[in-house]
Amino acid sequence: MEFGKITDEGIALLRQRIGVERKKSNMHPEGPLEITRELIHRFAIGSGDDNPLYLSREYAAKSRHGTLIAPPSIASFMEKANGASEGLPGCHTIWRLARLEWYRPLKLGDLLQSSSFLRQVEEVQSKFSGRAVVQDYETPIKNQKGELAASYFTSWHRFSRSESKEQGKYQKRGLATYTKEDIEKIKADYKKEKRRGAQTLWWEDVTEGEEIPFILKGPTTAISQFAFESWGGAGGWFVGHRLAFELFERHPGLPFINEQGIPEAPVAIHWSNERCQNILGLPGAYEAGFERMSWLVHLLMNWIGDEGLIHRLEIKFPKFNYRGDTIWCHARVVEKSILAEPVDGKQHAVRLDVWTVNQHGDTTTTGEATVVLRSRS
Repeated sequence: MEFGKITDEGIALLRQRIGVERKKSNMHPEGPLEITRELIHRFAIGSGDDNPLYLSREYAAKSRHGTLIAPPSIASFMEKANGASEGLPGCHTIWRLARLEWYRPLKLGDLLQSSSFLRQVEEVQSKFSGRAVVQDYETPIKNQKGELAASYFTSWHRFSRSESKEQGKYQKRGLATYTKEDIEKIKADYKKEKRRGAQTLWWEDVTEGEEIPFILKGPTTAISQFAFESWGGAGGWFVGHRLAFELFERHPGLPFINEQGIPEAPVAIHWSNERCQNILGLPGAYEAGFERMSWLVHLLMNWIGDEGLIHRLEIKFPKFNYRGDTIWCHARVVEKSILAEPVDGKQHAVRLDVWTVNQHGDTTTTGEATVVLRSRS
């Protein structure tokens, strides 16, 4: 196969993996993911979310959970295979869609086990890169009792690195800059964040068409990105020295050669403006899609309070969030309904549209969510 190119051979080899269960991954330690206090703390703080359900044992003990819970979006890291980690060596990956469904809270001490399945490989034409491939994955997640705790679906857009740079679709947009007045407005919006907490949001009190209180993220920096992406510690692609060279020997199509002639894992494009510009022709480094999932979970958890549960969240990524962007997260109630089957003991559901907007007014994320709430009936 030609490195960094979409080829018939590469597509055929990838399709051979459809339906094959993947239980192991070099991106994760062997065995289940244990929800420890330290893991919860690192993920929550890395996401910029200080909800006491995650951080205060005393507070969480008095909640209906009786203990600390993990930010629900931690389930988005349970994939054992995806479009960023297998097939089409050297081709770049952009997230198209992500969908998480939760069936119960993820509690301190839970042991989460998952397997991933490639469900579809489809060749498409892309305005961004010409010939491209879509890869879809499904990951059921179970706890130590064998109960289905969550399920995760992702769709990935694969394309040739060189062709994406030649297209230059996104090169005209520059990186964000701010005046002192801009920063003061951002600080003021941060102070508007509201968390419902122990105050119950009753299903009967929700009104279709109402917009819930927004939250703000950014301006993003290398530090904020590192705080989020380092929550799991070293491992997978996050290794150096001999371990990095052994990784690249096992997976010769994984690294790119940086400006100093050194092989490096492709996650570096999320941290370096120069590398992203040189390799992909983009204005600068862009955030990992996992962050948007965690941001929107933060938004929804603030609104539903300690009694609610996010049941479903699906998002698409129409535009990049670049280094330095500021992102406002929004949601609006679309519909109230009664679920046929209870989720975490609740059937009273609320469906919302969710979206994010950057400092230019561009919508960078779209999607919808379903939450379940307590009812007075």
